[in-house]
Amino acid sequence: MAVARHQILLSAFALMLAGAGPTTSEQAPPDLEAFARKVREVIRAEYAEPVRFNYIEEGRDVDISMFGKLSEGPLETYEVRQEPPGDAWRRLVARDGKPLAAAELARRDADHRKQIERLRAESPRQRATREKKEAEELRERDEILNDAERVFAFSYVGRDTIDGQAVVVADLKPRQDARVTTPEGQRMKRFAGRVWVAAADHYIARVRLHATDSVSVGWGVVARVERGSGFDFLRKKVAGSWVASQLTIEGSGNTLLFRSFHIKTVTTYSNHEPYKPDEP
Repeated sequence: MAVARHQILLSAFALMLAGAGPTTSEQAPPDLEAFARKVREVIRAEYAEPVRFNYIEEGRDVDISMFGKLSEGPLETYEVRQEPPGDAWRRLVARDGKPLAAAELARRDADHRKQIERLRAESPRQRATREKKEAEELRERDEILNDAERVFAFSYVGRDTIDGQAVVVADLKPRQDARVTTPEGQRMKRFAGRVWVAAADHYIARVRLHATDSVSVGWGVVARVERGSGFDFLRKKVAGSWVASQLTIEGSGNTLLFRSFHIKTVTTYSNHEPYKPDEP
């Protein structure tokens, strides 16, 4: 039951989609509803046509067994490379700061090349099956985003700066009576937090969320996280685009057998370089 970082990121972006609430300061944007609408538009645009970067990802995977045993993996370093038609290759290059042995790296690279070759050689039927699955995933993502818009309202807090950029700070609060269509939407009702939005371009610079009640996590009935568990997701501006900088996940809970656990993981993203399609 490893913690899936990419799933946490998806949830983080979904939870950023907030409707406007009452202002609490004269420094608030003059039209908070219009501001919120632009934030939602920017998030959807990012999902539809993300700006792609190559970068370095470094973090640990945490696994919790159904018996409550927590095991933390080594610090892993990945070269994340963008590849057409839009996939990212997480190329493991080091563990605990030590580069992979040349033989293991060569084997992994060869396996990746074989996967690419199989994809290029897929039959029309296989391609249709893959595209159908991808379309279904996009539909599910859009439903989650729609639920986030229904669930979350934000109220103005103040202004700040992140990575040298002026940001608007708002609290996120769930609407308990919101009608949702996805399991993720139901879980959103048990989260609250704070979001930092770039004042100039309405991109998300930071989002911090915590559970307001115990919540079943992606492992279904096997584990529940306790109130206060959550994450802090930071972004920075690189080459005119906001990119992931750091994700901290921390929480406590118990498993099906009521064995308690506590986790804290920090994943960093660095060395961002804009992807150029003509790169080898």
